[in-house]
Parts: sequence; structure tokens; C-alpha cells
Amino acid sequence: MKRPTRLALMTWMALLTLLAYLPATTLAADDPMARRADPWVPPAARIRSTEPPTEGAALQAQVTDKLRRRFDAADPQRYGSITRTQAQRAGLGFVSQHFDRIDSRRSGSVTFDELRAYLSNRVANR
Repeated sequence: MKRPTRLALMTWMALLTLLAYLPATTLAADDPMARRADPWVPPAARIRSTEPPTEGAALQAQVTDKLRRRFDAADPQRYGSITRTQAQRAGLGFVSQHFDRIDSRRSGSVTFDELRAYLSNRVANR
């Protein structure tokens, strides 16, 4: 019996590898989320949530809470206000960029209430 050549063995291995991945590829083509899934993201993180998306007042509350936590983190002495430099260091780029407009008292620092008032006024004027 004739012994297969190295090229023939490599061809068969490539074909078997392709066939092994074929079902997964077919399933991925049927699921739009699977096509976009990052292979480095753990599978548990790729599962869609069964919870409905947050909207309305609940979403606004989540956004406000997150902004409040970031604002408080930028105020390590707990003065209740932050300077432009503190906003920049904390990654609050929006606050540092609009600092002069947010600082309505011209005190050199902004409070969370001033920030909320500025954001509410900005939304109302759209």
C-alpha cells in the first residue's frame, strides 16, 4: 500500500478542521449577535439580558446616580464642590469644558446642584 504524502495529509487535516468549524459558523451566521460577538468576551457576558431596557424616570435616576458618584469621587475632601482641575483629574471632561458656564456663582468651583441646573437648562433650551 502506498503511503500518503505530506501534502495529502495536510490537505486532509485542513479539510477536517474546516468541517469541525462548519456547524459553529452556520449557527453564527443565523444569529446576528453571534456574528458581532467578540471572541475575547466570556460567553456569559454575551448572553442578552431578559430584563427590559431601562427608560424614562428610572433611566434618568440611574444617570443622575452615576454622575453623582463620579462627582463625589472627584471631591475627596467632601466640600460639596469641585474645581476645574478636580473635574479634569476625575475624567469629567464635560464639566471641565463647560466649567465657566456651570459655575453660575463665579466661585471657582461647582456644586452638584449647579451641574444639574446647567444640564436641565441645556436640555430645556434644545
